[in-house]
Amino acid sequence: MNSIGWNTCPEETKQQVQQVQAELSKQLEGNLTGIYLHGSLALGCFNPSSSDIDLLVLTERKILLPTKKSLVHSLLSISGVPHPIEISFLCQGNLTSWRYPTPFELHFSEEWRERFREDLTIGNWKHLSEQPQTDTDLAAHITVARQRGICLWGVPPEKVFPDIPPKDFLASVISDLEWTLERLDQISVTGILNSCRTYAYLQERRICSKEEGAVWALNILPVEFRPMVKMALAIYRGERSEHDVIDLEGAKRLIEYVISIAKSRINTQ
Repeated sequence: MNSIGWNTCPEETKQQVQQVQAELSKQLEGNLTGIYLHGSLALGCFNPSSSDIDLLVLTERKILLPTKKSLVHSLLSISGVPHPIEISFLCQGNLTSWRYPTPFELHFSEEWRERFREDLTIGNWKHLSEQPQTDTDLAAHITVARQRGICLWGVPPEKVFPDIPPKDFLASVISDLEWTLERLDQISVTGILNSCRTYAYLQERRICSKEEGAVWALNILPVEFRPMVKMALAIYRGERSEHDVIDLEGAKRLIEYVISIAKSRINTQ
């Protein structure tokens, strides 16, 4: 797979992002600080056949319920055509005094599609009001946005997002790796590559994409893990079939190895 980022992505990808941007600008007019790409499209390892479009949206004030409903309605139509969208809305006031886990206003991803469609059909929006109001993933997302994100609209990310304490960034990636362990039979490649990028941060404080982290780790990780990382990287790049068998026990050992190092580092931050 050739490296694909925002400047080199397919036209239909750009059009989808621009459609999201136009909807947000219209619906959040007067309450919008910025729209930011993070994840694979910002980091230059976007795969048009499998990657999400990852976005953070920062508002000046809290988002009222009618606006949240309208935003969800629009995202239900735009997400998946052609790419899934994962987007979190944050309020500036909640970031002034940093907290972990991080408060958010609204989150949308394909995992929430059926629940939001049910809300739309019934009209009571119970899932919208029942969403958890904090997210452990946001510390990692904000760190990536600050260092390597792309500002689509508004104030540059490094000027509006706080500098995340290393212990909170590590807690965020540990939480994600532990979540992956519970679903390893479904997302083993993701788990392996995310372990590699976490290991790169632990060793060199580098913020890497999945692909960059795996390439770096191939020469740094203990030898026993390297063949598995090489296969996972080949699958991720489309050089091997996604049906090739990954050693799940080996993947589990790698993830647990990285988690153990990360947990030990938290205590020294």
